[in-house]
Amino acid sequence: MPIETLRRRARLLMWLVTVPFVLLFAAVAILILAPIWTGRLSGPMLIFHLPMCIYVCAIWMVRQALKSIASGAAFGQVLPRLLLRIGAALFAGGLASVFGVTLLTRLLYGRGAFANFDGAAITLGVVGATLVLLSHLLAQASEMREELDAFF
Repeated sequence: MPIETLRRRARLLMWLVTVPFVLLFAAVAILILAPIWTGRLSGPMLIFHLPMCIYVCAIWMVRQALKSIASGAAFGQVLPRLLLRIGAALFAGGLASVFGVTLLTRLLYGRGAFANFDGAAITLGVVGATLVLLSHLLAQASEMREELDAFF
């Protein structure tokens, strides 16, 4: 695939990723700000939405990486950074969903479980950890390629 086609597709995908980002960001903002505005703010509600905030950040990171590729950044430099950031965000979101919400609720209110078994969150956490590992492998491969290119 020619590099210009890749950049054009990255630009299109960047705008397509913007749509769910804006919708999810608006939904999270409404879910957090509406109780504040109506005076029904509760700590557990804010704690409950913590993982979604982390996942929205992961979507923003994808958009930023696509923007870098569309503007001409080297694919080998952008991809390891993207995988590291998204992997860390997915792992943190999974941890927050399984352990963070319940432990914060227990810490603040003295009752609650120690963990919340959520298959989707556990899967996202495992995928996130795998992406972090792959990002390190891709970074090493990129460094090796640069070293080999220096010989020729």
